[in-house]
Amino acid sequence: MKSIRLIWIGKTQEPFVQDGISVYLKKLSHYIKVDSEEIRPAKYGSGTADQWRRQETENLLKRLNSTELNIFLDKKGKRQTSKGLAQWLEKQMPLGWPRVSFFIGGAYGFDRSMLPSGVHFLCLSDMTFTHQMVRLFFLEQLYRAFTIMRGEPYHHD
Repeated sequence: MKSIRLIWIGKTQEPFVQDGISVYLKKLSHYIKVDSEEIRPAKYGSGTADQWRRQETENLLKRLNSTELNIFLDKKGKRQTSKGLAQWLEKQMPLGWPRVSFFIGGAYGFDRSMLPSGVHFLCLSDMTFTHQMVRLFFLEQLYRAFTIMRGEPYHHD
């Protein structure tokens, strides 16, 4: 794995979340190249949550690359500890993936029925967070994973 790409729905509105994202993107840059892409959200004023979810999933799928390791953050995904995430990422590194792409859905999540086989699902927490906060929390966990892999003193059991 040479780089990580984060694809998420909508702009990060809160300045404190934007600041936190910037902090962790900078910290991660010492370990790996990380890019982020914002996808325009559905127009929530008309239609239904199912329609919005499908539209946003379609837009995310346009960014999916079958030569990459594609991981969708989803409440029904695999639960992982911080150390477990670090171990899993470390196992992926020698497998020749050019990039790992993490997808973060919008306020209504993904339409899992539209996603191709072969994608992975990761659950960040059993708790519910705003989709904007998930960006910051996940970046912190990625940073934590890299410090664990390098044996650096950031993570404490």
